Amino acid sequence: MKKTKTIISIIVSILVLTIPVFMIWLVTAFIGLKLNYFIPIAGFILVILIGLITYSLDNKKFLKKSIISISILFVGLVLSVYLEAYYKNNYIPSITIGQNMGNYRKYLPFSDSEHLYRLEKEPSFNFSDNDKLPKVDGATALFPIYCSFVENTYPKNCSVKDYVGFSTTKAAYENLINGKTDIIFVAQPSAQQLETAKEMGVEFCLYPIGYEAFVFVVNKKNPVDNITIQQLKDIYSGKITNWQEIGGKNQNIRPFQREEGSGSQTAFLATIGKDLELLPPETHQVVDGMGGLIDKVADYQNHGNAIGYSFRYYVENMEENDNIKILNLNGIEATKENIRSKAYPITDNFYAITVKGKESESVKQFIQWILSNEGQKIVEEVGYVPIGNSKF
Repeated sequence: MKKTKTIISIIVSILVLTIPVFMIWLVTAFIGLKLNYFIPIAGFILVILIGLITYSLDNKKFLKKSIISISILFVGLVLSVYLEAYYKNNYIPSITIGQNMGNYRKYLPFSDSEHLYRLEKEPSFNFSDNDKLPKVDGATALFPIYCSFVENTYPKNCSVKDYVGFSTTKAAYENLINGKTDIIFVAQPSAQQLETAKEMGVEFCLYPIGYEAFVFVVNKKNPVDNITIQQLKDIYSGKITNWQEIGGKNQNIRPFQREEGSGSQTAFLATIGKDLELLPPETHQVVDGMGGLIDKVADYQNHGNAIGYSFRYYVENMEENDNIKILNLNGIEATKENIRSKAYPITDNFYAITVKGKESESVKQFIQWILSNEGQKIVEEVGYVPIGNSKF
């Protein structure tokens, strides 16, 4: 009988322990809080609860006190997690802006996609079935452009997966340096990418094919609509830490950065971050290939007090997120007309890039066609500003 009572006591103890710990984990996960510190806290609480419940089973008076203590402990922990979430998330759900190939399949060539631009007339240049087709790759934001180039010039029976890559800026540069692709469509290379190329004996050929605006984004509910370049410098160097200092709510600013080598991070370091001692980027832990944990620069998350950056076309046309907005910069909106006239303060070229000495004749012809009126019309119609600033 005593043995049975002990077994029942153990089962009850496990159930009583599991429920509050599970509820704490559920609340923490629901509000999007990091769980790095949760495991030691939960372990400590488990030890205390095991002791309390084990002792309480033979002492009814103490059992009542234990239940009250456990309840207070549980409520206190949940409240502390909730309060921390308030300061981090400001009651606004976070929405991660990330990359997912599933969202961009609509841009794939030869898929009857309405998102690609097709010239009304037969292009003056196209590849034949007998040509060695170039492999193309590039930045996520430029995927619609180079897919439109392929749509207009490659044979319709070609295998898209063999010739069209979707690797992001950083990986596209790596593929080009290692000879895995022939042309990449990206923003300017970073200092590290140039150094890596030099070490590998590779020299880039950069062909400007269009203009784009570098923009800063915040949560749609943030009352701030305009920001200056100096304010951005002060935010990312830690001189301005609260939105109230620039006309917003009394909230601490969470400035997000991007991974080193990405197109947007290179653009940021070349403009706002130039000659600036930056705050360390926000990171989160991910599992590496060996099963260990490594720190990775966190993607922008649309908390109520966050600020991040990207390129205009990507934010407006590819992210499809109604909960973010682009800030005016120095009072100027990032429109195509303001990019074309250079009224918007931060604009830059984007490029078709090859490796010097490795360009086939067909690759050279392809790039010449991209720079022609037909190629530049595609740049315009997809939604970017062509290199010649002309309207087509």
